[in-house]
Amino acid sequence: MQSSPFGPSTSQPGHGIVHLTLLPPSIPSFSTLSYTYPLKLLPSTPHVLSEPDHTSPTSVPLLFLLTYGGGLLPPDTISLTLRLDPSTRLTITTQGSTKIYKSPSPGVFASQFLHAHIAAHAGLWLGPDATQPFQGSWYVQKQIFEVEERGSLGVVDWVTQGRRARGENWVFGGWVGKNEVWRVQRDDEGKEKRRLILRDNVILDGNTVTEGGLAKKMDGMGVFGTVICMGPLFENLGKFFVEEFKRLPRIGGRDWGDEEVDATEDEKMRRNRCKSEKEDGVLWTAASVRGLVLVKFGAREVEGARKWLGWMLRENDTVGKEFGDGALMCVK
Repeated sequence: MQSSPFGPSTSQPGHGIVHLTLLPPSIPSFSTLSYTYPLKLLPSTPHVLSEPDHTSPTSVPLLFLLTYGGGLLPPDTISLTLRLDPSTRLTITTQGSTKIYKSPSPGVFASQFLHAHIAAHAGLWLGPDATQPFQGSWYVQKQIFEVEERGSLGVVDWVTQGRRARGENWVFGGWVGKNEVWRVQRDDEGKEKRRLILRDNVILDGNTVTEGGLAKKMDGMGVFGTVICMGPLFENLGKFFVEEFKRLPRIGGRDWGDEEVDATEDEKMRRNRCKSEKEDGVLWTAASVRGLVLVKFGAREVEGARKWLGWMLRENDTVGKEFGDGALMCVK
């Protein structure tokens, strides 16, 4: 039997590598962009920055993270390694919700892993659509972000109740999401030192034995999500979330609907947003944690969460200005 003239393949299914570097004069370029089935990485039209400075690139690439078939079938696994060189920026999004299909047997997980390193003055906006776990599906996700000094990170991570049109309401086997943020510092010899800033775990166990199951624990919520804002590019957005949360009506406090006279434009918009939040069953909270802002939110339906998150991101305009309209695709 004639031997193949080609060497054995070293590629692994579902693995991707992205390395974004900067070419003179401040032009971003993918020095590495590779992927294997079932993962697909599709670059699109970059966002051109109107006023770039000496610490920013001339444009921000937009990268779609896709899977064949629009989702993952257990035991599919995708793993992405990402590195952003100094003064680069990248937007990663999807073209729709990531479906998690029914597992062939209980406890067989589909999985997704991301390991990102963000250098000084670099920025990453990770804004995918929500994952949609089907009935009988099992899924685990882990995302590790290493951020150097003056690096910036923005993340949206959310999950829905399933296929609402088919009556699914948190009836999957299990959904686990883990986000870790590490601060990376370099000593005088250039060696990296890592310090854990945030470890955020969401564990949704569809096999809970309590009466009513997971659906009862979710208390009418059809979507649950997390937003992370860190670094100079997202500092203003993080402060916006925290300040808006402080202004929310409290029990026994002011109701934004009580006063119509002499209301400023900001107060009118805030009142309209609070009214919309009430109608859509949106609940959310925001807190500063070790130099970043962590936001948790939920809503009765995906559209309600999308409308609320879209209002917040557009009203502040940090994401659209610094990363382009493509970064807001998840809320359109």
